[in-house]
Amino acid sequence: MSASAGQEAFFEGHVHAFNVLGGVPTGKIRYDNLKAAVASVIGFSRQRVEADRWTAVRSHYGIEAFYCQPGIQGAHEKGGIEGQIGWFRRNTSSLSPRSTP
Repeated sequence: MSASAGQEAFFEGHVHAFNVLGGVPTGKIRYDNLKAAVASVIGFSRQRVEADRWTAVRSHYGIEAFYCQPGIQGAHEKGGIEGQIGWFRRNTSSLSPRSTP
């Protein structure tokens, strides 16, 4: 975990996760519209202008990003992402912060 919410911490977190998981997940990875990745949202669609450095990192690792819909239409999606993270933590004991080696 990084003390910074900047792009470098965002990228470092991805590299660490890929190392722990043993590779890059296949399929789409869902993201909220965070500034480290998204330069601008295009209307109320899922289309984004990505930050240049994020595009380079995403391309390098072969990440397929899926962005949450902005506004009221996508309000439920952020909670869904957080719920999936909670499920993963509860069901993957080796990654749980409560587990001890």
